[in-house]
Amino acid sequence: MINQQQKFYSIVSILITIIMISCSHSRYNLTGFNEDSEYPPGVDSLVTAKSDSIIKFLFVDFTKEQKADNFTNIAQVALNQADSIWQKLQKNAKDSTQLFRNLGTDGNLKTSPELNNLVEEIRDNLQIAEKNFQRSIQLNPFSLNSKDGLAQTYILWAEIEKRDIYNEKAVTILENLVKHEQGEHIIFYKLADCYFHLEKWAQALRNYRQAGSVFLATITLHKNSSDLDYLVKKTVDNEIYFSYLYSQAVCLARMYRAKEALSVIKQAIAAAPSIEKRKIAERFEDWLNWDNGNIQAAEQKSQILQLIDAGKYSEAVSSFEILKNQLSDQFAIDEIQWRIAGLEFKFLNKKKQACNRLLSIIKKNERVPYYPPSLIDTYNKYVTDCGVMHFHLGMDHIQKSEYKAAKKYLEQGAEIDWYGNYKCQLELAKLNKHDPNISLEIIEQVLQVQSELTVSEKLAALEIKLSALKKLGPKHFEESQKIYHQIRELQRK
Repeated sequence: MINQQQKFYSIVSILITIIMISCSHSRYNLTGFNEDSEYPPGVDSLVTAKSDSIIKFLFVDFTKEQKADNFTNIAQVALNQADSIWQKLQKNAKDSTQLFRNLGTDGNLKTSPELNNLVEEIRDNLQIAEKNFQRSIQLNPFSLNSKDGLAQTYILWAEIEKRDIYNEKAVTILENLVKHEQGEHIIFYKLADCYFHLEKWAQALRNYRQAGSVFLATITLHKNSSDLDYLVKKTVDNEIYFSYLYSQAVCLARMYRAKEALSVIKQAIAAAPSIEKRKIAERFEDWLNWDNGNIQAAEQKSQILQLIDAGKYSEAVSSFEILKNQLSDQFAIDEIQWRIAGLEFKFLNKKKQACNRLLSIIKKNERVPYYPPSLIDTYNKYVTDCGVMHFHLGMDHIQKSEYKAAKKYLEQGAEIDWYGNYKCQLELAKLNKHDPNISLEIIEQVLQVQSELTVSEKLAALEIKLSALKKLGPKHFEESQKIYHQIRELQRK
């Protein structure tokens, strides 16, 4: 019995010794900093193990971090090179616009070998940037710079090749970034831009707003002031804030929220960093206000203007006629009438119809003046174009020896208060040479604006006057002599 107990204790002792030896060679290094580290005196090993496991989760060892940084540096150089080439192409290469518009869909574009080489160089650099940023992130998942660089790579790729897949990739990265870097307004802005290009207006608006809020919080912190209006006007970053506001207004417009868009664009106008930017914002404000804030109609107008740019004039006129019937604001209707008249006169050989269309706007305003001061320049443009059309149509009829029709349109042009109505009067005086009284009466009106006449026009007017005076008899002899000397003096010049 004793021998059995002794054998049992001997076996247990051997097992304990084996376990202790085994443990001494297999202690887990949870920190990754020191293979021989021991638990601090008085600290429970389980507590230390939990703490060390968190450290391992949050940090990367120095060697991996160095390798990750090297990959990041390689990627950043390639990204900068791709961006530099792209910027040069945008500025200098006349045939690059169409090329890059179709990069993602057409691999057989016929362009110069030099341009094709630059395209391939951009692609190669973007591939290098993507590959090395990804390597860096694999080694160091906590590198925000690498993630931002990879997102920027996809953003540039999307800009060049016009493919949604790159914006979608950038969104995935940036959505993760903003969760960890909520104090960087530029990251929110990049994310908003990607959503904008994907036409996801609500997500874009949310992030543009967040970018603006973070920006204001940032400059408030830096300037130690709560006077945001002052900061917005004075800070050198004012252009950034303007961009954030303007982009918000565009998103709201795309969502057909006209009142909110107008409210934001007014803020952008107030914060504009330059006269040029303010004018851009004011033009957008006018666009939002068109037809009492009817954004759908304003969009249709913009689409029709694209038809005009493409030379589809008949189609544009037909579309304008349809749009005109959908409008409620008289000023918007007048604008469409003016645009139709311009197309009819210049491109569709419907000059009589164009003159009558535009003259109806002018006559209506003469009876009941209704244009507000803010639109008076627009109305004056209609008046001028109406006068120009009537003058040219009158001259067309003169060339065809259709004097009765010519007289009609020149008389209408002379009655319109535009800068060149004296031109119509001068031609009317020529048409009425057979009646000295009428021609003299007309020519006197022309000579009242001598400062506006060219030398040839002044000569023509004086010659008509001289001819009329001679026909009226000897009682106008002295005045005829004066006119004759004026003519001779002008001829010498």
